[in-house]
Amino acid sequence: MIRTERQQFLRPWPKWLGWVGIAILVAAIPAALAAMTVPANEYKAWGVEAVDCDGPISVYLFAIPTLLIYGTGAIVNGRYFRNRLNLVFAVFSALLCVLIAANVASAVREQVHLERDLRACL
Repeated sequence: MIRTERQQFLRPWPKWLGWVGIAILVAAIPAALAAMTVPANEYKAWGVEAVDCDGPISVYLFAIPTLLIYGTGAIVNGRYFRNRLNLVFAVFSALLCVLIAANVASAVREQVHLERDLRACL
C-alpha cells in the first residue's frame, strides 16, 4: 500500500490510545500538584528551624513518577505539535516538568545543606 503525503504524518497507533494518554495526563494532575508543593523540610515550612531527618524523600515520592508521566507526555505530544490539542498538552506537560524539577532542585539543595549541618540525624 502506497502512503500519501498526508498519511505519513498520521500516528502509528489508534486514536483511542491517544485519548487514554490524555486521560492519564489529566488523572496525574493531583500528583503533579503534590510534587510541586511538598516542601523538602517540613519544619522550615512551618517556621521552625529544625532538622528534618526524613530528607527529601517526600518530594521524590511524588516527583519521580510525575516527571516520568509528564516528560513522556511532553515528548509524545510535542512530536505531533501541528494539532492544537497536542500542542496544548505538550506545553502544559513541559511547564509542569519545569516546575516539578525546580522543587526537586530545592530538595537536593536542602539535602546537601542537611549533610553539612552539625546537628546530624542518627
